[in-house]
Amino acid sequence: ARSSGVFVICIYFSARLAPMNARMDCRQIVAPLDRGEARIPALVTLPNGRLLLFYDERPAPASGNGSDFNGLTMASDLPNPNRIRWVERTFSAEGDNASRWSTPRDLPLTLPAITSDACVGIDGDGLLHLACASTQGQVGYMDSRTDAEHLQAILAWGSGPEDLQVRDLADELYSRTGADALFATSGSTVTWQEAVLLPYVVRVGNHTHVQVVAVRDGEIQWLSDPLVGPQGVLLDETTLALWDGRVVANCRLQGFEGRGAGGRFLAWGDGRSWAGGQLWECEDPGCNAKAMGDLFVHPHSLSSRSAGTVVRLSPPWEGNVRAEAVAALDGGEFGYSDVCVRGDEVVVVFERDRGLWDAVFSMSELVS
Repeated sequence: ARSSGVFVICIYFSARLAPMNARMDCRQIVAPLDRGEARIPALVTLPNGRLLLFYDERPAPASGNGSDFNGLTMASDLPNPNRIRWVERTFSAEGDNASRWSTPRDLPLTLPAITSDACVGIDGDGLLHLACASTQGQVGYMDSRTDAEHLQAILAWGSGPEDLQVRDLADELYSRTGADALFATSGSTVTWQEAVLLPYVVRVGNHTHVQVVAVRDGEIQWLSDPLVGPQGVLLDETTLALWDGRVVANCRLQGFEGRGAGGRFLAWGDGRSWAGGQLWECEDPGCNAKAMGDLFVHPHSLSSRSAGTVVRLSPPWEGNVRAEAVAALDGGEFGYSDVCVRGDEVVVVFERDRGLWDAVFSMSELVS
């Protein structure tokens, strides 16, 4: 892995969870088609107030189930012919607090027919940016090669999902990172210095690291220094948060079939370089998750993607991190997730039973 420009402090700490103040009810909002899956939620609020959910519509693979490990990735990962679709959250009448989600809609035909793993954000000019992966053949993440067939790095941007310009960043990103494969971590991400920060997982040979790609108005503004895990730990999907004037990366540890469970890696910096990092030993099965300042939403379990929990963390740069669980779902399945905060309202969307579910609660419940 590339390791230049990375300063890492390795401190191990555990999460001791206090009693929870809030519990969340949930409902299914996107059902799977036939034997397929609805996966990979990504939430974004446009400047005009529209709340959108992007997700993968994944048809069943040629054999087995989408969640089967095929020796490289999950069976429904690329090159499975997935496509990103979107729905919009609405209210049936003025003054009615019961929200609805629209019927699923397609992205414009300017995007490739196969798309997967949306990462979304709004730049300083109010433009929606959507980064995703695509493939033109049968290549996936683990067999992609920089000097052969490799994954595409699609970037779409515009005023909304109906009006998107599209470009493929693959040539520039593969050249600048030395990657054999790369993809943007799915879910919503942050805006920093007017740019949308896209956290890319970069694989070079058998090693991985994370690099942030900053984009604005469809153009790359800068690439961060590589963020490399300590002591041979390989980093995977990463959620970014703004916290006390810092850009904080909360990284999943790489490993299929549970080998990435039991910890996460937190690092902080200025969006271009990294000032320090800590390896956090915690109950986590190895999964995409969502960080928002000092709050972190993830499946709080070592053995399965279940027990969705909102955890408040103390700042990792201050020493041993203290963690307090402040809200929890019903203990059932809780896969990849994303979160949107709108005033006092918190909307959580997560994977369950091959579909997508939501839970809505008040931010005041977390701080009471």
